[in-house]
Amino acid sequence: MPHLSSEPLVWHHPATWIPILTNWLSPQLRVGAEGRLQLIDTEKWYDDDSEWTQLLASELQTEFDDVKEDLIDLLEHQIVRCYHGCRTEDAGTYFREGLHFHRREKLEARVRNLVESDARLQWMLPKLAERMAEFPSTVDEHRCFLVLDDRDMIDNAAHYLIYGSEWICSVLGYGFRAPLVEKGVPTIIEVDLPLSRTSPGLRRQLASLLLREWTRQFVRKPTEVLLQDFTFVLHEVLPAKFIMDHYHPLKMKDPLERGALYRSPRETCLYCDESDV
Repeated sequence: MPHLSSEPLVWHHPATWIPILTNWLSPQLRVGAEGRLQLIDTEKWYDDDSEWTQLLASELQTEFDDVKEDLIDLLEHQIVRCYHGCRTEDAGTYFREGLHFHRREKLEARVRNLVESDARLQWMLPKLAERMAEFPSTVDEHRCFLVLDDRDMIDNAAHYLIYGSEWICSVLGYGFRAPLVEKGVPTIIEVDLPLSRTSPGLRRQLASLLLREWTRQFVRKPTEVLLQDFTFVLHEVLPAKFIMDHYHPLKMKDPLERGALYRSPRETCLYCDESDV
């Protein structure tokens, strides 16, 4: 089965996928479709409007669902650049061990150690088991999460970067999160994800997204692709060979503080420091 590209598709770098998708789609468009698409008045359409998909469907030689199914098949053999947000002292852990899924017992051990070792939190110890039981974390168990667009994480989901574990943050509660921001560095791990490791349903959603945004890009020619909240859920360890890079954003919006700007006091981790030696 051919690939769309041997290189990873990077959502917010449209040069990595728009031309490729254009070449693939063009033979499937009706004669003169490119010109007609450019003349459509889309001024009142939202960026994520379903009208974009309908517009593309109207200019295809075959049924839209057939074209999408072909794209889904191609995506199974494609690599996509994704991002994992965390707060860590040493990003090298990911380059050595890969990306692991959530394990409740490890999270409980971490929060227990944190509470026991910090005088500000020790008052929680007598009822810590009860506090943890209030947050079952069944959604996260044996799963790990990657996002398609790191810009959206920085703007709308930076609590993973600022505080680390969302579950631990919930257990501690509002007003007792200070210890979480005193260790580690906000970190985004860059991952080249083989889509064969994702579910058919996720590849179906991604195909729909690519086709919709391709149409908007072709018609409007905006300067950037749409900021996108799209999450990949994995149920297995992702080996270290798929970890490509990392970086430490310095400014981000804290959703737990009504979008207040958070400025990281650090811009390197132990792995950065070792790499500079």
